[in-house]
Amino acid sequence: MQQKTSSALFEKYGTVYEYPLELENTDRISTDWHIIAKRNISSVYCFDREVFLEMQEGMAALIVSDRLETSSFEVFAVHRLVKLRPNIYFALVAVTSNITCKMITDANYTSVIEALSPPYKFERILPRVRINEILGYYYSIRNSGYRFNGEKHSYFELTYVDRGSMITEVDGKSYELKENDLMIYGPGQFHTQYIAEGSSCSHVTIVFDMEITQYDMLLNKVFGYDKKIHTLIKTFVSESTSQIPYMNSLMLCLLQETIIRLLQYQFIGKRNEKPTTNARQHYQDELLEKILSYIDETIYEPLSIADICQKFSLSRSSLQILFNENLNQSPKKYINELKLEKSRQMICENKYTISEIALILGFNSIHYFSRAFTQKYHMAPSEYSKSLFKN
Repeated sequence: MQQKTSSALFEKYGTVYEYPLELENTDRISTDWHIIAKRNISSVYCFDREVFLEMQEGMAALIVSDRLETSSFEVFAVHRLVKLRPNIYFALVAVTSNITCKMITDANYTSVIEALSPPYKFERILPRVRINEILGYYYSIRNSGYRFNGEKHSYFELTYVDRGSMITEVDGKSYELKENDLMIYGPGQFHTQYIAEGSSCSHVTIVFDMEITQYDMLLNKVFGYDKKIHTLIKTFVSESTSQIPYMNSLMLCLLQETIIRLLQYQFIGKRNEKPTTNARQHYQDELLEKILSYIDETIYEPLSIADICQKFSLSRSSLQILFNENLNQSPKKYINELKLEKSRQMICENKYTISEIALILGFNSIHYFSRAFTQKYHMAPSEYSKSLFKN
């Protein structure tokens, strides 16, 4: 998650303040700073006095460091009015198309503009994959001996084998798609499909128009079973028959996430997952529901992983696998996240002090609780409380 200038991590560079500065009868001067959005930051400022930044229009991020090394710069979302310490290297980055910021400092300041080599690359959150339209989606059941002689077109086409297997040929090369395998055909790729004698196949086909800068890594390969993608395809099929308002928008989102997950394959590596049988998944769902209920009921009591294992006759490794496969996080992390959510609710109720909340929820110390809370919600517990009750 992004850090804000109001977070504890920003304190080594500066702080935030509540109200715009009054400049009358002071030695301070100001200038309006206009910045347009760009990705590469090639220069930074450094003042020998405090610098105050007051956003006037737009949204911005602030890159800061106490050293003139590109790799040392940190990025913070500008939250409230910002005061920077002297001798800090900084630059404002426009997150919206352009920004206006008032920059205030002492009249007798000295400043330098330093070049960054290499430039700092600010990662704007922009779509790299966009599904413009789903042109067709079909669920087909093919019997032994079926043959599709092939075609090519100007769009992308996804084939996901739900049951059985098929042979597909793409630009003269053959691939076998087994159960839960997936393949993407690209624009202009000639492809055929056929079912071997004695076999059958049920498969999902989705034809779509997509904007993407690089798609070579999607083509000419078979993607094996992945639990997240398997769930996305199943949800897509279910949603396609729901007739609920916005079903089409959700189908576009599901397909786009599927493509992004496939693109991530090369970075996260192939997972050693196997399809879960209905019986096993039913068992896991029931067991997990009981464990989560138990954790919720005992969250205000001292609770250890060993206690859960003993209660449900599980080994530590089995409990770990259960949580990772179904919640994508460890049991310890789940408990800590729940404790923090409970602490936030207790602060809202305004019945206990911050120290009492830390003690009730079993945190080792008020300092540990404050640090964990700040990391999750990007403000200290006391600051969160003040924001709720300042009026």
